Amino acid sequence: MGCDVAPSGCPGQRVQLTCTGAVFSIAHTVLGYTSFSLALALSLSLHYRRVVKNHVAGYPDEWWPSVSATIGDWFPERNVFQILCAATSGFRFVMIALLGALACRYGRPFGGACLATAGVLRTFACGGWIFITSSDHALTHDVAMGIYLALTPVWMALCLTQLRTPPASPLSAAHRRAQWLRVIASTLFYACTPFMVYFYLAHRRDRIPGMYTYYSLLEWSLVFFDVLFDAASAQDLKAFAIQVLEAPPTVPSVATAPAPPTAVRIWGWVVSQALLAWTAWSSLFALISMIFYFSVSNMAAKGLELLVLAPALGLAIVAFSPLQRCFQSDTPGSIRHVRPWRAGALWLMSLATVASYVLPQALTRLVIHALSCAAVAVLSAVDWSHAWEAARLDETAAIWLVGLVTAVVSRYVNHANIPIWAFLDATNGGWHIFALAVATVCLVPLFVPSLCQYPAVHVRRMPTSLPHAWRRFVVAAGALGVWLCEVQTFLSDAGTVISYGWTGYPLQGPMAVSHGVWVVAAMALGSAASLSAPRMGTTYGVMALHAMGMALLLRLDNWPSFAGGLLVALTLPMMLAPLLQSALAHHPLRAMSAAWFAMSFLAFLGVLTTAYAFLPGAYIMREHTGALTLVQTLVLLAGVLTARTAPEGQRLVPGHGARAQTVHCVVYTLLGLLVLVASLVPYWRRVDARAIQPYHPADRIVTAGIWTVHFGFDQNMRDSTRRMSRVLKDLELDIVGLLETDLNRPAFGNRDLTQWLAQDLQMYADLGPSPKKHTWGAVLLSKFPIINSTHHLLPSPHGELAPAIHAVLDIYGVPTHVVVSHNGQEEDPLDRELQTTELARLLREAYPHPAIFMGYLVTRPHAPRPSPYDILFRDGRIHDVDATDMNRWCQYLGFRGVHRIGYARVSRYTVTDTEIQTFKLRMPYEASERDPDHDLRPRTLPLGTMPVADWAYPLSFIQPFRRINETHRYAPYALPLYYGLPEAPAPDPAP
Repeated sequence: MGCDVAPSGCPGQRVQLTCTGAVFSIAHTVLGYTSFSLALALSLSLHYRRVVKNHVAGYPDEWWPSVSATIGDWFPERNVFQILCAATSGFRFVMIALLGALACRYGRPFGGACLATAGVLRTFACGGWIFITSSDHALTHDVAMGIYLALTPVWMALCLTQLRTPPASPLSAAHRRAQWLRVIASTLFYACTPFMVYFYLAHRRDRIPGMYTYYSLLEWSLVFFDVLFDAASAQDLKAFAIQVLEAPPTVPSVATAPAPPTAVRIWGWVVSQALLAWTAWSSLFALISMIFYFSVSNMAAKGLELLVLAPALGLAIVAFSPLQRCFQSDTPGSIRHVRPWRAGALWLMSLATVASYVLPQALTRLVIHALSCAAVAVLSAVDWSHAWEAARLDETAAIWLVGLVTAVVSRYVNHANIPIWAFLDATNGGWHIFALAVATVCLVPLFVPSLCQYPAVHVRRMPTSLPHAWRRFVVAAGALGVWLCEVQTFLSDAGTVISYGWTGYPLQGPMAVSHGVWVVAAMALGSAASLSAPRMGTTYGVMALHAMGMALLLRLDNWPSFAGGLLVALTLPMMLAPLLQSALAHHPLRAMSAAWFAMSFLAFLGVLTTAYAFLPGAYIMREHTGALTLVQTLVLLAGVLTARTAPEGQRLVPGHGARAQTVHCVVYTLLGLLVLVASLVPYWRRVDARAIQPYHPADRIVTAGIWTVHFGFDQNMRDSTRRMSRVLKDLELDIVGLLETDLNRPAFGNRDLTQWLAQDLQMYADLGPSPKKHTWGAVLLSKFPIINSTHHLLPSPHGELAPAIHAVLDIYGVPTHVVVSHNGQEEDPLDRELQTTELARLLREAYPHPAIFMGYLVTRPHAPRPSPYDILFRDGRIHDVDATDMNRWCQYLGFRGVHRIGYARVSRYTVTDTEIQTFKLRMPYEASERDPDHDLRPRTLPLGTMPVADWAYPLSFIQPFRRINETHRYAPYALPLYYGLPEAPAPDPAP
């Protein structure tokens, strides 16, 4: 950095740039990790199946590439890696030279010479196996690799022994940190070696598929520990100061005060920070749903649920360990902003979840995501605390709120999915490459002093002793945790508060696509108000509006419920700055850690309100959303009151001056642009009712199906909405019942799979019972107008509530009753009996009108009472789609008053673990033919008889030699079943 002080011994010269020798070690570390990481990302995304394949096996037995295959076999990863390694070499040679000189300075000239020689030879050997790959010349590559590995213990031993500082050296503490890191890295490096030998022999000698993957993982670990070992030299090289000098100017310079930042720089800073906040909120909103995916897949709690504590634990580790020194200033309890390279490293760690979308393993993506959320928690705590001390908390909170609104708008545009989530990719709405490029650009201001707008001066810090400090700490941290929980529960998607008041057809309230912009506008207005009047969130009026909004949202339906949701969207953003002000007055890292612990606990309780029986303690909280929300609201309002009655030093200090005015202008402009973008969404996502037509109206054909879709995740933890849409479109389904679809809760990411399906399939959609009804959800999609729909909670005295939709559809001018339902599991037989009795009542009371049943019963075909089968079909006065099909357990189809002409079951493939059951019906023209008492029971045509008609099942699903997890195909019958109507009896002869 520029300096006008002349160093001693150099009269007339000025120091233009000063840095320590550590910069070479840091540059070496960053470039080294970047070269390997970028090569790995490119190979996984471009040549995944090729790089994991070896002479023994390929994917899926082998699923992780070796280092050699990653960096040496394919374009462009090989070339990118070699270019970055060439850039790294210069910094490495300087680092080695400085380490050798440092050993000489410590009185070990021979050891320093050996250290430098070993380092240079090892670097050349490294270049030998990097730039001469095994495909170029295998022998040279292997020899260079062998020399490199042989010199590695020599290099490590010399570093550990020859760089010891003399006694009483001022650099002793830095040397101890360096040696501590070297010992850990070298220990882990050699601890991996015996395991590598074992897996390599199992691969090479025993030829066991999959062993080379484990060998490769350990090989990548060696790379990581090797670079980490050299990264420790940054602590040693602080002993060297490097200065760039310039000749004195001919005209004496006059010291001037630094110019205030221009408006352009402020604009760039605010926009970049808001976009980074967008990535942060996006990561936090996905954590719980990615964890719960494993709970649903395993049908048990396996311990991965503890990863929900990742943000809290990340902060706790920093707050109660020596890592706290990285963020603590000289003043006790004061937080300084981290150095740019540390902030950049944390942001890159938080962005790792965006890049992890390329990884096929769901568990790996989850672990990376949890680490990213921990980094986000640390970054937000440091950012907010530093802003608190510099009297910029109002604008920093507003910037993070802009990021929150951006996250909501991005998923509003992207059919209720945030486009940078790790369970999306380019095939189902992911924007990962674009997001990573934008985030990289947004990191630039952190490293450019003229663009970085972090204030350098700490303005204030509360005294350590306050009356009732512990009580205020608990209330403030708890209220902030409630705020984080309520934001994720209600405001992480524009359609969530709309779904809370949904009651079905005829429409009596808002719809997610048409009216989601109102939620965005309310959030933007609340965010703008929090900046223009930071203490507005502590007024009694705002607190009363928030409490009223929660009551309306949870107690009423349709427009009144939506009005309550808008009040929540308006008031919650106003409360952020006061709650932060109150919590950060205490130890900021510990307060934020406690807040995240509170948020995680509340999120867990929220899952229990609608929980499978296998979750521990689920019966305590089941169906108690109202009570849980009441407690949360009381804690939140108590925290706001605490902020309102805080001592003078704890109260918000609004920004003032030209810079603050510019920040206000930027924030207001960004919020206005976001509302404008949101207002355009309904126009291009609206489905014209005239375009919703059945597939075969001329033949009066109705194709209906039922599918349990397990919350919109496929077997690889990818969003399955678009895959579902493709197969439903191929089957030409006119009516679809989807089960386990209530995603408007944090456990499933507050998603809404009907937004894409209804638009892409051009169908009417009924979401079924709302999230506050505590069911797993049921959805009805129809190409026929929905005249009326009623949502039912089936009797469930023991288990979780079971949903049902009873709709009346206008099918070719005939009002037809359609029931979609999901019974409870077999662990609660009484529940299933009572639930099926209620379904039978709905169908029976609809008699003699035509009826279609699509549901999840959990029973054997023809099982006697009290099993559900006989209750439903006999008491409900409907017919089983195929009474001879004994290979069913969960899903069943029934009908009445229509002609059955086809039946097919489609294997699950990897979209979910449940098949699709479909049947084709024909709506008779004459009312007499629709009389259930005179139904013509069709005869089964010989297997393989395929009608020559447009309405026949598609031939593309006839793949008898494929397994059910290889593709969608007809199964267990290799061909669809078709039915023909019996011939009408001949008329009696005339007398």
